[in-house]
Amino acid sequence: MKLFEFCLFSIWCVVASEISMIVVYGKPVNTLKATTFQNTDWNSCLSLCYYSTPCLVAWQHGATCFNFNYTATGPVTKLENGSVVAFKVDNPGDQCPSGTNPPTFNNNNATGSLYVTDLSAANKATWVYYTIYLAGNTWNFTYTYNTSCPIEFVSVIHADGSIVCFKQWTSNDPTGFSYNRSVELCTGINATLAGISYPVELTYIKNTLQSIRNDMKINNTYVRIDGKRTGGCQSDPTRAACKTVDGFKFSDPTVKSLAQYEWITDSSAQEKANDNCIVLVVNVSKPIQADVRSCDIDSPLQPLIVICKKPAWIG
Repeated sequence: MKLFEFCLFSIWCVVASEISMIVVYGKPVNTLKATTFQNTDWNSCLSLCYYSTPCLVAWQHGATCFNFNYTATGPVTKLENGSVVAFKVDNPGDQCPSGTNPPTFNNNNATGSLYVTDLSAANKATWVYYTIYLAGNTWNFTYTYNTSCPIEFVSVIHADGSIVCFKQWTSNDPTGFSYNRSVELCTGINATLAGISYPVELTYIKNTLQSIRNDMKINNTYVRIDGKRTGGCQSDPTRAACKTVDGFKFSDPTVKSLAQYEWITDSSAQEKANDNCIVLVVNVSKPIQADVRSCDIDSPLQPLIVICKKPAWIG
């Protein structure tokens, strides 16, 4: 990987991995929304924009550096001399591109992509795809967005960077949700009932249920999640194999073990013969834990919450 290699040919090009900072004569039309850095030289200004994921354009005025994020970037006026501006663009090769009217070389649009994360947002990751085009003497920008999860879902990022999307349903009907009805709800939004595959998923689910407990005053309920005991284990769930992940059928393909399930007793629980579906128990101020209860709505507590899950980036 080449970092900040300058190619000199009436413009400058800074090559770094598959992204280039293309430096040309120009000036932003407006700087009101720019992020400013004082007492900064031009090379540092370029570096600040390159290493800032959402930054698209850098401009220097005196000792002040202006970085423009994709949410703040406006038109840029093309000049013949004087002020210079840098555009961040995709560059699959390891050399500076060439041609007229850079960064829109030979009047072809320039493109780029940004992977933007915001851990405070419901949707924590977005691909931003942008195009730079020259109209007269002005460079303009257009954008398209691909969010990791649909708007009604919340994204959860695993330690390995992979993402899943969660959505919960709550019921005002005191009879609650059967297992089959819960499956229908999730299937209707291209999801499955949620299995718990990573520690961060368990943390998210617990925090979500705690918020529901506080905000909606749902203090005594079962929560429908994925996992239905197999037919062969329903008659004797205490067999060793039946106490493992193989003792249950999961529609969530990410569930490979029961390591993330914190049980009230253990996975062989079966107070009644039809207690064969995994639920989470929200019971007043007690810890939220897993149990195996009826797949219908004839348990001591009614299932008033359903949690669905789907992979990211599939709409």
